[in-house]
Parts: sequence; C-alpha cells; structure tokens
Amino acid sequence: MLTKIFIILNKKKLRVYFTDFWVNFNLTDNYFYHLLSQKYTLEIDSNNPEILFHSVDYSGEEGHKKYDNGFTKKIFFTGENIEPNLNETHYSFSFSESLGSKNYRLPLWVLFINWFNVNNNINERDPSYLISLESLTKKRSKNIILKPYFCSFIASKPKGERVNFVPKLDSEKKVHSLGRLYSNSYMKIHGRGDHKNKINYMKMFKFNISFENEISPGYVTEKIFHSLCANSIPIYWGDKKVKDDFNEDAFLYYGDFRDSESLIQEIININNKKEVLLDYLNQPIFKNNKIPDFCLPENILDFLSEVIEK
Repeated sequence: MLTKIFIILNKKKLRVYFTDFWVNFNLTDNYFYHLLSQKYTLEIDSNNPEILFHSVDYSGEEGHKKYDNGFTKKIFFTGENIEPNLNETHYSFSFSESLGSKNYRLPLWVLFINWFNVNNNINERDPSYLISLESLTKKRSKNIILKPYFCSFIASKPKGERVNFVPKLDSEKKVHSLGRLYSNSYMKIHGRGDHKNKINYMKMFKFNISFENEISPGYVTEKIFHSLCANSIPIYWGDKKVKDDFNEDAFLYYGDFRDSESLIQEIININNKKEVLLDYLNQPIFKNNKIPDFCLPENILDFLSEVIEK
C-alpha cells in the first residue's frame, strides 16, 4: 500500500471556494477538493467560504482580493516559478522551501498523480490527465525494441538553456521535436494540455530533453516526471532539488557535467552501450522505489488541517 486510505466518519462540514486558477479549472474535480474530501464534507461557497484557494491570477481579475474580510483563510497555490506573496495570502503551496512554516513545498509534478482514484476516462487533451499511483513503483521495462528512436524534445517557448542545447544534440544525432519549438517530427503535441499523447509518444524514445524554462531553488515541474513515467531517460536542466524528488540514477543532470559538450558525449556513449542504457531504463523513478514522504496526501492533509482548525 503506497499511501493511507482515509476512513473518517461524521466528517466536519467545510465551506470552500477556488479563484484565479487556469481556464476550465473544475471546482469539484481538482487535487485540493479531492484531498480535503478525505476528511471534510465540502460545500462550494463563493460568498462566504471558510477556505479560499487562489492561484497566479490567470484571468487578471484578482478575484482573491474580495475575500480580504478577516474571516476567510486564503491559501495560494502556484506550479509556476512565482514566489507567493504572504502579505496577500495567509498560507501557500509552492515550489519554495524558504518561506517558513506558512508555506508547504508542493512541486507541480505531484498534482499529476492519481492519488484519489478519480475517473481518468477523459479527453486526451484534458490537462488533468493523471498517472496511476500503482504504476509509479512497478518494475520498469527493459525492452528497448519498443524504443526505436533516440531522443524527444517537447516545448513551445525558446527559454533557458534549451535554445543552445537542442540544436547541438540534434547535430550529433536526430532529436525529434514534437512541440512548436524546433518542430521537425510527424509526431505532434497539440498544446500544453496534451499530456496523454505526450507520454505515449515519449515511450518510443530512449532519451527525453526535460529542460525547465528557468532555474529557481526547489522549482521542479512535470517535465522530468512525465519523462520518467514514459520510461525515457530524462536529460534534465533545472534546480538540483530534483535529486531529492527523484532517483538521480535514472536521469542525466546537466549540472553534473563540465559543459554541454561533455553531457552530449555521455548521452551518445550511453546510447551506444546497450547494458548501460538498460541500467538507466531499469532504474526506479524514486530513490529506493519509494515515493517521497513530503508529497503523500496524508502529510499534505495534516498541513491543511492545521491551517483550517487554527
């Protein structure tokens, strides 16, 4: 059993609301709603919520400000590289570990796991596509016959080190670029919500270039997680915190190499040595094949319960 099963009788009632989230955000089918439902009977209340979850204000309407009423407890969430402003909210979930006890580090990749066995029979372009919990600790495949291609890359924006690295690696051996940036493959990813196709395509590649848009302490998104779930060796550029989140023997970390040329040479060497390649592909996603404690729902729910019941 990977995580606790919550069985709570006579749940307390709790009024909640969500604002300033992304387009098509579902008020009753999201990570925080499912998490709180393990312990509370929830009522969506836009007028007088006890708890308000708000995000990075994708709409620009600053909906959270109308709940500055001295009663509602505001909890900010971001998966972006944006540090919470604790002058505008009471608590936060973010990538950061430097904000003290009012912030819980919850990197974006954690929300892509189906912790609560919710219905996953959804449109393949739905951004809420979730990875089954059981698959994360299953034995990994050694069958490289199912991986006919060398390396994939999926991005839409020319940000960070990717603009230098991708053309360099492609000049040594073809990199299939499936997104808008450097697009050169018959396989196409149609927008940032196309996670199901993204993972299915990546399964056909030995390597995946999993570069973040930028580096910030603790900032780790779904990029490396999706690559690992596809059993494709991530080539990762980003914060070193990634080594705490995932098994560092399962990916190549840019910061461990002198420069991009030495990293590229190592990638080519691994590709040419079947046993070394298989060793990487057979590594578990997490250290000791154990999901880190910080992202287990029971620990996050403990944090939320303290906030709610203060």
